[in-house]
Amino acid sequence: MEPVYDVMTRLLTEHFGVPEDQIRPDATFEALEFDSLARLELGMVLADTFGVSLPEDQVDMTLAEAAEHLTAAVGAAAAAESLQKAVR
Repeated sequence: MEPVYDVMTRLLTEHFGVPEDQIRPDATFEALEFDSLARLELGMVLADTFGVSLPEDQVDMTLAEAAEHLTAAVGAAAAAESLQKAVR
């Protein structure tokens, strides 16, 4: 499985046209010039891709922090789904 950071950076270049040379772990969405509409669209794309999204109140999140959040959220969602299957 491709790491969340790699998937997220691929989406930024392919879906949002962010130049690869601007994508760094310490770059923020604000530095990448994501306005509120772009962040909303990114949230929808990430939710479609991972089944989870970024917190809406952390607009100054770096790409590394976003990938860390998504990785944890994906893991928690998978654990909850496994637990629900075990209970059935």
